[in-house]
Amino acid sequence: RVAGGDLRLDAPVTRWIGPDLAEGFDGLPGITLRHLLTMRSGLPDYYTDDYLDDVLDNPALQTPQTALSYAHGNALLFGPGTRFDYSNTNYVLLGLILEAETGLSYAQVMQREVFDPARMTDSFVFGSRPLPASFADVLRAVRAYYQNAGFGDGGVIATAQDVARFYHALFRDQSLLPPALLSVMTTDAGGAGYGMGIELDGPILGHSGGDLGFSSDVRLHRPSGTIAVMLVAE
Repeated sequence: RVAGGDLRLDAPVTRWIGPDLAEGFDGLPGITLRHLLTMRSGLPDYYTDDYLDDVLDNPALQTPQTALSYAHGNALLFGPGTRFDYSNTNYVLLGLILEAETGLSYAQVMQREVFDPARMTDSFVFGSRPLPASFADVLRAVRAYYQNAGFGDGGVIATAQDVARFYHALFRDQSLLPPALLSVMTTDAGGAGYGMGIELDGPILGHSGGDLGFSSDVRLHRPSGTIAVMLVAE
């Protein structure tokens, strides 16, 4: 959306996030898309043990708006743009911004903008379709969690092969972003080893992560194009 001129990295997030939701974060003062993308907004993280416990007890709570409420009432950790702190709240807000900008659901945006062009044939935002037969054998509560909505801080079920296809399309074919934006994405402006949704370590980049019952890691060696993917059902 940035490449097409629909979104500007330094635009205030309040252009898309309404006052009712922004109020829980003191109005999101001075926070831009760039701050969300680089984890430099200062927003506290919604993803807590309390959130997980509550959503497992009551799946109806599994919405991005309710999730964000678990970070409401907490002061900003620091002024926007002044420091780095990894917070899933940033990317849940970005998912909502994509929905507001496109008029599509997060799942539909991901399908159109990422999965289809990257030829990721075994990937989807959880909650948008039934779980595949190959889904890991996990506790019933965990399975129910992945049958409900996934948010902008991830929310994707994918095979290792599809994760590799994504990295190949993004960084090798450069079919998902133009070179200028890819350069911005992989710039560590804050010195924290992080760009925009990507961990940076010299010639190696990638991202680790996890959600209920699962963890993952992917690394790309840019000079050689070698991609390593690890997916673990815990």
